[in-house]
Amino acid sequence: MPPSALAPPVARWNISGNEAAGQGAVRGGVRFVAAYPITPASEVLEWLAPRLELLGGSLLQAEDELASINMIIGSSFGGVPSLTATSGPGLSLMVEGLGLAVASETPVVVVNVQRGGPSTGIPTKSEQSDLNIALYGLHGDAPHLVLAALGIRDCVDTVEWAVGLAEHLQTVAIVLSDQMLGQSRAIIDPPGTRAFGAGEKPHLQRLIAQDADPDHRRYRPAPDGVSPMALPGLPGGMYTAEGLEHGAGGTPSSRAIDHAEQLGKRLHKLTGFDYGPSWAEIRGEGDHLLLTWGSSAGPVFEAAERLRDSGTPTRAIALRLLAPLQRDALLKAIGSAGSILVVEQNQTAQCFAYLHSQRALPAHARSYARPGPLPLRPAEIMRALIGSHTREET
Repeated sequence: MPPSALAPPVARWNISGNEAAGQGAVRGGVRFVAAYPITPASEVLEWLAPRLELLGGSLLQAEDELASINMIIGSSFGGVPSLTATSGPGLSLMVEGLGLAVASETPVVVVNVQRGGPSTGIPTKSEQSDLNIALYGLHGDAPHLVLAALGIRDCVDTVEWAVGLAEHLQTVAIVLSDQMLGQSRAIIDPPGTRAFGAGEKPHLQRLIAQDADPDHRRYRPAPDGVSPMALPGLPGGMYTAEGLEHGAGGTPSSRAIDHAEQLGKRLHKLTGFDYGPSWAEIRGEGDHLLLTWGSSAGPVFEAAERLRDSGTPTRAIALRLLAPLQRDALLKAIGSAGSILVVEQNQTAQCFAYLHSQRALPAHARSYARPGPLPLRPAEIMRALIGSHTREET
């Protein structure tokens, strides 16, 4: 065949999920990373280290996860978008620091590449069993963002989106990937100029106080809950950012009125924000519905396609934004589905229980949950939807 008859060459990327997560971090504006190496997340750090240096940023290998989370809080307090990457044991060590970031409204991003647990567990195998700690691991009322990448290509956009959301909403964002996504490779088209093709929408970024203000109050209530953040060195912009509850000016306070005001402020800025259509990916039509989150999207989408091809109309919903849950949008997407199966790779049906706790599932919805280390397969999902709960041999 003559060369002229071939399609013109198109640049594509050979990339792993961990490398894609690093790409998303850089595209989102991250310029400081502190982390402690841990399987299966270390490749995120290996990819970022030389590239951050080229961009004028830096990566610091901390002595442990306790240090790394506090380092990125300090960097972010100074105005630099900051991120760390870890796996389940590391996330367990970080949760007190994440509470500090929530209370002080300091944006940070944690990429958690899940592995089999608990404890040391199975470091080299995949599992979706960190959802509960991502949702509930912080003590007190500590609202924050939880997102999950749906595939290798999606790691780019989801991490970039998480960085933008954390910066704009001045909060913590936990992005859930897993070993299968992180350490697998795929050939992908280069991502667009904005996460999820955001087009002309304004780029999400931090609201910075620009002018000296003798009456600057860092935590002053605002209609959308987001108040300007003064960076160190701004004349008149000094404030206290810490884990103690505080009033609008940042001064520690145990007054009930201040506590209620700040709790409401931290919650409203997340629940009142318009996240647009990127909260989930929805495919297909039909009375049967497969509902999933994170990396289980791949086998679920394939199972739904096979079912449609075999004459069983099936649609699929894969949740990308898990907290705050877009309950109304989810219920609308579920509609009047006659058969609903929630699919996930953990022992205790963590997402199924979470959705029920949020009154986001009809009573007739069923669960198909099994742990790792084997990946979910489209065939077992198909059998589960049509009534068989046979599990793969482990």
